[in-house]
Amino acid sequence: MLMEKMNVKIWLRSLVAALLLLVPAQAQMGSHLKEQFQDAEKHGIRIVGRVSEIRGAIHDPTVKLLCLQSFGEVFPVDTQTELLEWVRSGKTVWFYDARLASQFGMKPYFLEPEQFRGKPESGVLGSGKRSGLATVGVSHGVHAVQTGVGQVTLFLPEIEPEKKGDPKLYGAVEVAGDTVALLQFAPDSPAVMALRRDGRGLIVYKALLWNEPLSGDRFQANILDYSAGFQVPGPAGEGKVGLPPGPEAEYVNGQPAVPLAESAEVPAASNPSIVSIAPPSQAQAKAAKAWSLELKDGTVIVGELQAEVLQFETGTGSLKLKPAEVTRLEFGSSIKLDKVTTVSGKTQSGLLMSTPLKFRTDRGVEVFEKEDLQVLHRSETP
Repeated sequence: MLMEKMNVKIWLRSLVAALLLLVPAQAQMGSHLKEQFQDAEKHGIRIVGRVSEIRGAIHDPTVKLLCLQSFGEVFPVDTQTELLEWVRSGKTVWFYDARLASQFGMKPYFLEPEQFRGKPESGVLGSGKRSGLATVGVSHGVHAVQTGVGQVTLFLPEIEPEKKGDPKLYGAVEVAGDTVALLQFAPDSPAVMALRRDGRGLIVYKALLWNEPLSGDRFQANILDYSAGFQVPGPAGEGKVGLPPGPEAEYVNGQPAVPLAESAEVPAASNPSIVSIAPPSQAQAKAAKAWSLELKDGTVIVGELQAEVLQFETGTGSLKLKPAEVTRLEFGSSIKLDKVTTVSGKTQSGLLMSTPLKFRTDRGVEVFEKEDLQVLHRSETP
């Protein structure tokens, strides 16, 4: 069973993270960095503790970010449909109960206490105080909300087992479909915080966290600004990064890890601005083998890109493109986003996740780190 196979793996790797619980609180964000974030009144937050409160909240035009702290409630399909339509218009929902994950296009994963290390703690979620475990999540990715984030101290509430005598469980989600992991115990473990784009909006599986220890302050500020439609301050507060959700954001037809209920799905034909890429022609597939790779030192190498898929995180969604669907990649830096241009002529900015790049030349397969690359583009086809 997957649960059994992951017991030792997650336990061992999260042991290091658990030790961080003993580390004293680090210095918080400096005043200069704090000034780069939006004022609280611009976030448009509404916290609801019950499913029955959703409808009233999303019909309030001032609400941009709905924090759904319902725990253990039934989520009717009609409520799901209405909430997803609201999200797709450019709004954001945070949900805290992993049992609701499938209704937001994520795949739930329930951890047993032996699978990770934590410290008994209690926290207020929704309308009541709950028992659970304090633990540490680690940021392994490069999404905008992970900028400047290392480890974050989290609270995972207990989920009562269905059968008496079974162990208590703790919620997480699998990194599948278009789910982007934000905090994990290890790079290959389930996510204890994650997000996915849907329409013009954003869905976040959220955990309660402590702001002061570790990177909690920075992480909370990042995800608040991003969820409310603002870019995130770059490293050390220089510049802005990310392509946040909002009414003017590009419409993304996501790839949910769990199919959404039929009544909650939006057919691609119903929205002409949905991002879609036509399958490559035979000529395009042939041309995909001829590339020029320009290095930052001025060297130009001609060869074949060794990748089945290029994963590109745009901030408005995760693109998984075959090389035949791409004509050009421009590599950014710590303060500049990468750019990808598809065969249809569409250019998007974001972060290339498929690194390092493998490139076959007459000398064999060579591996290049992203920081050494300038541009990858199609060569003239013979």
